[in-house]
Amino acid sequence: MTSDITTPPVYRPKLVEDALLGAAVDLHPARLTIPELSLKVAANPHDGREMETITEAIRELRRCGLFRYRDDDEIVEPTQAALRAFELLAR
Repeated sequence: MTSDITTPPVYRPKLVEDALLGAAVDLHPARLTIPELSLKVAANPHDGREMETITEAIRELRRCGLFRYRDDDEIVEPTQAALRAFELLAR
């Protein structure tokens, strides 16, 4: 996926990651599944490309250590490091 300025925001991975992290932190300690969190940020949940961008963004946030995903109940949540970083950067 491209992230140039002409690409709509819903397809720009870094913007989607930012939206996902912000939503997860704002909703914390609510426990959401990936589909539930995805619907919180999706402009059009019927847009396959947008939903794939969201899925990839969740994977990237997990890979970077900002999201924790529990296989047993499919809950995704921000890590303590993500919560702390968000708190510090929001000043």
